[in-house]
Amino acid sequence: MNRTIRMGLAVVGTLALAPAAIAGPVYNSDPTAGWFFGHGNDYTPANTAVLTDGGDQIFLRMHHTFDPAPASVGNVYSFALGTDPVSFDWGITSDGGYDGVSASVTLTNIGTGATFNYDLFFPGNDNEWQGGSVENSNRLGWLPIGFDAGVDDTYRVDLNVSGLGGDPQSLTVFAKLGDGAAGAVPEPASWAMMLGGFGLVGGAMRRRKAKISFA
Repeated sequence: MNRTIRMGLAVVGTLALAPAAIAGPVYNSDPTAGWFFGHGNDYTPANTAVLTDGGDQIFLRMHHTFDPAPASVGNVYSFALGTDPVSFDWGITSDGGYDGVSASVTLTNIGTGATFNYDLFFPGNDNEWQGGSVENSNRLGWLPIGFDAGVDDTYRVDLNVSGLGGDPQSLTVFAKLGDGAAGAVPEPASWAMMLGGFGLVGGAMRRRKAKISFA
């Protein structure tokens, strides 16, 4: 058999044996279990960031309290200046139960750099458990990150979960008020320009010959 063909078959065989890669988050979607936490949070459309790994899911969204979550651009939800209160909802579906599962949320005020982290399963929390999922919500103004609806700023929410069937997973969403914090969330075109610039700098450095001088 041709050596090239043998190598190709070997690669295909290796790929077939490798575990399936986890698909990236799906935005403006709805978790399999659906949202059920609280009368104020069960909105349609869901417009949620959802990450699925086998039978497990984690999901996260931003919205103006008592209003549907706006359609996001990627994981960025935009709100008019003055929108208050702004809330986030999180949810976890564990196919294998919740023994050994841990989860936390980290919030960041991009403009000031203020952060706050808390354990989602701390004793006494009023999480809602239903249909194999656990869910809860919180308002940005209730947490010590200096939320100010009258200031152009961007707020980041990170949901981090460990102990599900696969590796630790995380989701991130942003709430952008008004024009947002300058440079907080680069647009895709901006990322492309930045990467292109780095490539040009790298190429110029490779072409330049090093000069060594001795005193």
